[in-house]
Amino acid sequence: MFAWAGFWRESSEWGSVYTGLMTDCNEAIRPVHDGMPVLLMRHKYKQWLHGTIEDVVGFQSRCFPDDLIDIEWTSEPWLKAKSDVAAALL
Repeated sequence: MFAWAGFWRESSEWGSVYTGLMTDCNEAIRPVHDGMPVLLMRHKYKQWLHGTIEDVVGFQSRCFPDDLIDIEWTSEPWLKAKSDVAAALL
């Protein structure tokens, strides 16, 4: 299990809003994408939740260990083609 670092706040315009913190990818993710979420190990949760802005920048400047990532490839795409989505809305 892991945690994805992110920010959340209440907005008068949109209600609850949030975003996930991203960083450059590690070698395990490189075949898929050039960026990845900032993933936190359990022993870093307290630092993330109660740390400084320098801590946040520090999390962004390091990569999650390659050997702790296991990619399970599937033949099923996550997203349908735009034409499939448009047809489903009709």
